[in-house]
Amino acid sequence: MPDHQITAQTVQPLERAYNVLAQIPAENVWLANFHSTNTRQAYRRAVGEFIAASGMTSPEELYQAGQAHVIAWRDAMKAKGLSNATIANRLSALSSLYRFLADKQLCASNPVSGVLRPKTGNNGLGSGKTPALTASQVRQMLDTPDIDTLKGLRDRAILHVYFFTGGRCSEPASLKVKDFRPDADYWVLELTVKGEKTNTVAIHNECQIAIRRYLEASGHGEDRNAPLFLAVKHGQNTGQPLSRNRFYSLFKEYVRKAGLPPEITPHSARATFITQAYEAGWQGEDIQRTVGHASITTTEGYNRTARKHRKSASFAVNY
Repeated sequence: MPDHQITAQTVQPLERAYNVLAQIPAENVWLANFHSTNTRQAYRRAVGEFIAASGMTSPEELYQAGQAHVIAWRDAMKAKGLSNATIANRLSALSSLYRFLADKQLCASNPVSGVLRPKTGNNGLGSGKTPALTASQVRQMLDTPDIDTLKGLRDRAILHVYFFTGGRCSEPASLKVKDFRPDADYWVLELTVKGEKTNTVAIHNECQIAIRRYLEASGHGEDRNAPLFLAVKHGQNTGQPLSRNRFYSLFKEYVRKAGLPPEITPHSARATFITQAYEAGWQGEDIQRTVGHASITTTEGYNRTARKHRKSASFAVNY
């Protein structure tokens, strides 16, 4: 099926759902409770998908929804192959809205309450599902952009930020030129992380050089308040920031060009960074602080070395 047909079939129901959501006077107040732009966008989209999946056309239908609607949506997401974590997050978003609506007496109760949610508990070290890359695969990706072009220099710098900071998918999008700066004997990036907090990460020399080369070619390195990464058209800096979605598609572009598995995403760079840091002997607490995790358990879940396949006792036997 052509890409434009896929877009037409998936976006239109969601747009109609957003129109229903926009008719709810309390919507903006509910979303304003979340400080993170990413959280607001994710929660709004989750509720929109519930409305679209349920075929609702008015706020009244949303107010009157029962557990059967929620269970049907949960089961539909499971049938599509969505992960337990994704399903649980979307149900949490919907529950948040219904709690708010119930408090405002716009609906009788929260229909998500009592609906069984999939288990997402950490199953131990290395239990995360995000695929990580080998060091040689990372080098393939880093060496793929054409550094004889401004776009290539920019894209190479973006890939370096992903692989040398372990940042989340959206974090490079919020960087400004002033966020790349010296601090004592180190060059650092000030990443804006979950909860609109700042995480200052001292970066590898290779990452620093990649960013510096891009800024020299782009010519906006002295504009401290400009976005660090700008759009490029006809080989020239346009002065416009890249959209958040563009960072994801750009990363996937180089996954494809490097001939890597299609399931590799920007989140794989995070898993790879954590795994490589553990491999190098760094303490979990230092890695946790660098990637901005609130819990060391979360960090350990990304550590693929914890599986220790190469130390399986099976390799020791000799029949």
